Amino acid sequence: MKSKNLLTILILGILIVGSFSNCKRSVTKKALTYGDNLKDAIENFENTRQDFAKEVTESVDNTSEDLSEENPDLPKVATDWESQWNSIQRRFKTLEEEFSDVGTKSEEYFTQLEELSSGITDEKIKSSELRKNKELKEKWTEAYIEATENIQKIRDVLREGNDFHRVLVASSIRQKIAENIIELQSISARAKTLMTELEQFTIEGKKLIS
Repeated sequence: MKSKNLLTILILGILIVGSFSNCKRSVTKKALTYGDNLKDAIENFENTRQDFAKEVTESVDNTSEDLSEENPDLPKVATDWESQWNSIQRRFKTLEEEFSDVGTKSEEYFTQLEELSSGITDEKIKSSELRKNKELKEKWTEAYIEATENIQKIRDVLREGNDFHRVLVASSIRQKIAENIIELQSISARAKTLMTELEQFTIEGKKLIS
């Protein structure tokens, strides 16, 4: 009878240990999933940011070159600019969606960090981990807020690009080429600066998961 009871206890012990082991693996897998999700979101955003920056640069350069010709075909330039700028705005919409996704994934990431740290039983270690989480989140929030402001500034640049198209159409009649080139260069400079600043947001994001 004792042997039977001992065997029963051993079997129950194995089942409990196995269950605990599976639970630990589940926690690890869950934590890693949040990190991977954030990493993927940041990489998607960065890829779109690079494509967006490239498309803006190429569009501006092509239009500047066309306007610099001795006798530019303004109706054609206006039509080409409208087509290219519409494409740029569609890509920017994707950029906005992916930026929003980074925000969502980062919140989930930090929530998981807090859950993990809060589960630590040693108060000294827990306090240290929670402090590290707070410092990391504060730094990330600062980068995210700055990136949000740059996204808004890019919206302003896109609106200027729409206005520039109307100016081009009007200039088809008035032929004010020099003014067009100056305005275009201004839009280009602002767009390039903002895209460079957005790259810093990606760098800060990658620090979270490195």
